Amino acid sequence: MPKVQVLPDYIASQIAAGEVVERPSSVVKELVENSIDAGATDISISVSEGCRTISIADNGHGMLPEDAILAFQRHATSKLASADDLWRLTSLGFRGEALPSIASVAKVTCYTRLHDAPSGFRIDAQEGKITSTETGCAPGTTMEVVDLFYNVPARLKFLKKASTEFAHIQEIVQSLAIAYPHVAISVEHEGTVHMRTSGSNDLKQVVKEAKLFTGNEALIEVDNQDVTHGVKVRGLVAKPVHFRGDRKAILTMVNNRPVRCPLTYKALEYAYSDLIPRGRHPFAVISIEIDPSHVDVNIHPTKKEIKYSQGNEVYLTVQRAIVTAMRSVPRQEIDQALAQSKPKPELAAVSLIVESRSAEPEVYTSPDAQIAYARFENAVEESHHEPASIVAEAPARSRQLGFRDRLTFNLPTAQPDAERGTMQFAAETSLPEETYLGRSVQDAEEGSYIPVTQEKTQARRQLPDGWRLLAYLKNTYFLVESEQGLEIIEQHIAHERTIYERLLAAQSEPGRLTELTQTLLISAPLRLSAEQSACLKENQETLSKLGFEFEHTADGDSCCTQVPLELAHKNYEAAIQELLDQLITCDHANVILEATKSVACQSAVKNGMTLSEDSIISLLCDWIATPRNDTCPHGRPVRMSFSMDKLFQMFHPA
Repeated sequence: MPKVQVLPDYIASQIAAGEVVERPSSVVKELVENSIDAGATDISISVSEGCRTISIADNGHGMLPEDAILAFQRHATSKLASADDLWRLTSLGFRGEALPSIASVAKVTCYTRLHDAPSGFRIDAQEGKITSTETGCAPGTTMEVVDLFYNVPARLKFLKKASTEFAHIQEIVQSLAIAYPHVAISVEHEGTVHMRTSGSNDLKQVVKEAKLFTGNEALIEVDNQDVTHGVKVRGLVAKPVHFRGDRKAILTMVNNRPVRCPLTYKALEYAYSDLIPRGRHPFAVISIEIDPSHVDVNIHPTKKEIKYSQGNEVYLTVQRAIVTAMRSVPRQEIDQALAQSKPKPELAAVSLIVESRSAEPEVYTSPDAQIAYARFENAVEESHHEPASIVAEAPARSRQLGFRDRLTFNLPTAQPDAERGTMQFAAETSLPEETYLGRSVQDAEEGSYIPVTQEKTQARRQLPDGWRLLAYLKNTYFLVESEQGLEIIEQHIAHERTIYERLLAAQSEPGRLTELTQTLLISAPLRLSAEQSACLKENQETLSKLGFEFEHTADGDSCCTQVPLELAHKNYEAAIQELLDQLITCDHANVILEATKSVACQSAVKNGMTLSEDSIISLLCDWIATPRNDTCPHGRPVRMSFSMDKLFQMFHPA
């Protein structure tokens, strides 16, 4: 049996170096962090062609020669005095392993000088030997690492191509430059400067200079604080029209330390789940400030990962910060322009949605395209103190949606300011061709219906100043002139975003789409696949909060007995099958959002349906006033914008 023996220091150092110095970027990370901890405001990095010779110069405090020599000893550090200091860390480095680990796998020369010292010192560290000589040098510290991994051939063998290794270096420097925007950092490779930040302390500017973003993104500031738990979140996120297929445009800093933070990824995924396509990731820089005693950074040799003692609170603060930022984009000018044209809240009482299956084009004249707003004020006033009932009946002609041909609105006892009553449905076989809400006007020749809820009608709405409807292309696209140039807007996804945001805003309790539901007198049987059936049973409790009710028979079949009012016009079986298909592939935490997206999508006016000019203008007004209106809830762009400059360049290419 082999005897136990103590390893020589140089072997122990090489083993430790294997954890700390994985590749050339690890050397850059450790040395730049030391420069930042030393108070540097200007750091220059130079990398050789093969990334095995690295020089880093800073204008930090510098060191005394005895401190510089001691810094090359294992576990020698100026950043910790006791074990308790691990829970009060404000520096990037603290282990005292970086310099000795680097010196064990490379030839290192350090030039250092205090700012008030007449001269500096040169310290050479190689193969465990350290020497010091006085020399002239600039104030601060310069570290030269030569012939990296010269004595570790196995590690040298596994290095990637120089371009790949330099890309890792750029990524490390990029994150540190953004975490410390007041520090000017430059990176030179083979004599060419690849990155230089100004040290302006302007995060937006530094993010562009560091090339994390392209500079063309529309950025939104993030700022939120949980005073109770002492968590503060700041940063930048890009509008959802900008996204990419990986997470390389996401950077998280915790107490100014760049780290991998799954909580940030999860919060961003939640906030952008109804803004960008699934499988895509946003552009974001998130800085989290928290009491150091609630963070453990001592769980990974390279300090890339951390643990929180109150992870749930951190997650919620980050999530709220991002969601609030996305919903608080300044819209003062638009809001002011629309103030006169927006319908008053009391006008929007009930949504009645009608889908045409006739061959003739149909004109939808309601303010929300398919949504017909009903007012019951006159009916309530006429009823005096007796409950009022308005019955809508008419012969069915071309629409055969099944289950309904009568809509009965039960209204409360009349009061001068009576609130709207609840809505109940009597169901038979089909939906009437024209639905009368109080009074209506029918145009048999045009095949249109114009809901009129009372004798006095609303004034025609107007687009904001500078906006003008130019054309209606193929009953799908609105061509609109704006102050910037030309906007091309698709009617379905613009309406989908409008309905979705209204559903979210109208939730009287978390996850509740609406208080208005339709109970079916004849339940709708559902022909579901095994996977859909399992999904329904798994999410039935959540779906009941959204207004759905289901029954299950002994032989395993299911039927729908109630739906949200927004789906009252749909083929229930097809609508629920589509909803379940979307829920099957989504994260459990996003079930309510996915269901809301599905309801909004299926309720929105379809492309190819003819809208009247008034309906188009009303839909545009509602969409313009909708928060987060650049994309639909599934991440598709709502509009294509062409500025006058862009149009000119298209017609007059250089």
